[in-house]
Amino acid sequence: MTTIRVNRVQCAVCDSVSEQRSLGSTSTFGHPDLDGRPDLLARTTLRFWVQTCPACGYCATSLDDAPAGASEVVHSEAYLAQLHQANTPALANEFLCQALLLESSGDKRGAAAARLHAAWTADDSRDEGLAHRCRTQAADLLLAAPPRPESNAHEDLGWRGWSGVQEVDLYRRAGRSDDARREAERVRRGGVSILVEQLLTYELEALERGDTARHTVGEALGQPSDTTVGGTIEDPLLGYLLRHYGQFATKAEHQAARMNTFKTKDGTRWATEQPELLALLAEGKAGLGRMLERRFLAEHPHEVVLNRCPQCGALARTPLARQCRACPHTWRESAR
Repeated sequence: MTTIRVNRVQCAVCDSVSEQRSLGSTSTFGHPDLDGRPDLLARTTLRFWVQTCPACGYCATSLDDAPAGASEVVHSEAYLAQLHQANTPALANEFLCQALLLESSGDKRGAAAARLHAAWTADDSRDEGLAHRCRTQAADLLLAAPPRPESNAHEDLGWRGWSGVQEVDLYRRAGRSDDARREAERVRRGGVSILVEQLLTYELEALERGDTARHTVGEALGQPSDTTVGGTIEDPLLGYLLRHYGQFATKAEHQAARMNTFKTKDGTRWATEQPELLALLAEGKAGLGRMLERRFLAEHPHEVVLNRCPQCGALARTPLARQCRACPHTWRESAR
């Protein structure tokens, strides 16, 4: 579910107050592109990633904060020309104006991110020329910026190196094959998860083919296009327990229940390296379901109801259902 906050914000450049919308939270179901471009549902929130002052045209993540010298940039000919550039999506213009401000303040990586967001907007408008220019400009900024740390202690263990993959993909799609290869090797030196190693291998194979097209994480991991990022529960018992008694499960149990698998040259494996999750999945999702059944019944015997069909033993849809989904049997008249 997407939640949007509406607030009155004072512009840090001209002091005018306007109503602005910002993103509270959103959901994602599909795989992102390898450059980090979100799936379609999450991408509909891009318009809330940048705020624009209706009075002076200042563009920023939040209008109430501005870098030194922002007023001069906002009133410059180059900025105003970009803000009102014809034949360019308005949202792309706003991201590109944000990039001008960030670059003027010395934040080359922030400016590159803003130009990449403009490229995503151009992708959705099917403006390939604009998208390519924005990616090329973003690549130029990253190459001129201080090197990104080879490792990131804040990254999820199973996705260690993911931010590096996004940079590799940006260079690949901008046609900077040598820079993409160098960045891939640098990311590897910093240590990556098996999952991210798979993504880097896919990137390098695409570079060998001269491929500069869009690809998703799901493609690189050999997953079907309709596989969701959050994964599917699949096992009926596990699904029943988490659907009706999910409040009794731990965060790790919820994560394990929705864990996807991916293909490697050594076979199929879970898309995580976290020992706790791998232990929970040691017997697959069916085993996780059996474990939760035992624990839930032991810890919450008066609250958890495993509503099974008296005829065939299959789980009903809900704890109160009186009709079996697996056989024609009903027990609507039975006393509970």
